[in-house]
Amino acid sequence: MLVVVVATASMFARPVLSNWVRTELARHVENHFDGTLNVDSFDVVLFPVVRIEGTGLKLRRNAAPDGPPLISAERFSATTSLRKIWNGGVKQIAVTGLTIYIAPGSRPSLNRKSPTAQGQAPGTPERAVADSRSGLHVDEILATNSRLEIAPNDPAGLPLVFDITHARLTDFSPDKAAEYEAKLVNPKPRGEVISSGSFGPWRADDPRQTEIAGLYSLAKADMSVFPGIGGTLDSAGHFTGALQALSVEGTATMPDFTVDTGGHPMRLDTSFSTRVDATNGNTYLDRVAATLGKSKISATGEVAGTKTSGGKTIRLKVTSDSALLEDFIYLVVSEDQAPMRGQLSFTSTMELPPGDEPVIEAIKLAGNFTITRGRFASDLVQDKVDELSRRGQGKPKDTEIDNVMSTFSGTYAMGNGVLQLPRFQFTVNGAGVTLAGHYAMRGEQLDFTGQLRLRAKISQTTTGFKSFLLKAVDPFFRKQGSGTVLPIRISGSVQKPEFKLNLFNRKG
Repeated sequence: MLVVVVATASMFARPVLSNWVRTELARHVENHFDGTLNVDSFDVVLFPVVRIEGTGLKLRRNAAPDGPPLISAERFSATTSLRKIWNGGVKQIAVTGLTIYIAPGSRPSLNRKSPTAQGQAPGTPERAVADSRSGLHVDEILATNSRLEIAPNDPAGLPLVFDITHARLTDFSPDKAAEYEAKLVNPKPRGEVISSGSFGPWRADDPRQTEIAGLYSLAKADMSVFPGIGGTLDSAGHFTGALQALSVEGTATMPDFTVDTGGHPMRLDTSFSTRVDATNGNTYLDRVAATLGKSKISATGEVAGTKTSGGKTIRLKVTSDSALLEDFIYLVVSEDQAPMRGQLSFTSTMELPPGDEPVIEAIKLAGNFTITRGRFASDLVQDKVDELSRRGQGKPKDTEIDNVMSTFSGTYAMGNGVLQLPRFQFTVNGAGVTLAGHYAMRGEQLDFTGQLRLRAKISQTTTGFKSFLLKAVDPFFRKQGSGTVLPIRISGSVQKPEFKLNLFNRKG
């Protein structure tokens, strides 16, 4: 008889308890996130432990009932006890196909003061609306195949999207940050990011203000997905801030960075400090310090884009006061050694738009440069430079004038794989050249015209009978304080340049 009574009581009690579990759990979730919860299916097993399974979860914020769900999930399950649910607690939640959508909100300040600076005690959350209305506490949350999308405030901006293959949060509650571990997929260049740190407490009034901090690492990302370059990228660092405004500091290393026109692997090390602004999806590079080979480079800029652009455009201002010319030339030319060496300083703006076009054609550069102590690797070219210096000094037979150092300076602009040099100056002892023209990166072809100025008179550039004959024309080539001024043209390739007088100012 007792067994019958217990069994009968259980039959009537189970639906009541199951409905209570569903109602109570939904109440805690809705209060914590300030939203309305709906599910396609919800099943409860009460014994030996409370186990919940469901599909089609959607949680919409009360502040935006017609907008996309704040949280959605294909499948979910939870284990807990009746006592825990009574107190707003869940032992474990497992979610598959989770999507968290952070809707547009107020524009953040990327230089927000710390809580202490605002008169708040260290370690105290600024304001967690949920903690006065909900006691929801989850010991562990496991999520697989998840997605975090932070929508931009700017309608033309691109969202920040994080594909998360696995995540684990522990001690999730309304009044303190939860600890997390996560594995994310970096889409381009593709690689696995491992991250850990703290998340929360959740800001139900403004989810974009929810704080996150942690460490990350990215290993062996393949850079060949960007047309025209190659190599593998390793990066590590730390980040902190609100979801809408993160500050990131880290390092990146490519031991085998290559450009397809050169094909020579070179080491590239970088350290950086950036800000990620979720209101427009852009990343601002406050500081980038890079070393290519032995050359030091500094940069600032942004990685920004719009929906119409179809991706992010990189815009940088790059400077260097202590670079080696050969590091840059060796990277982009196919010869076994750089055709020229020297000390390089430059200032440049760089723009690299999104797309599948090879980097060498897509990149746009503009700036100015100075090369000192320049010396050519080709004996043919260096011999011509030495000869130029001898003739410019009026000592054409002086073989002690050898391995002459050259100085270069000018302004430049690069687009479509062609380097334009509207003003290019080249000087050696006794001579100077002013040129204008272009250099095609593919094929390494030169085409420049300009003037050659010599300190010596034209008759002093040679000896014997030729010198005697040229004395008659010295006055015709003496101009503006120079002993000789000649129009010239330089064409051909970097390895085999052709130097010609351009007396009729014609090409060809």
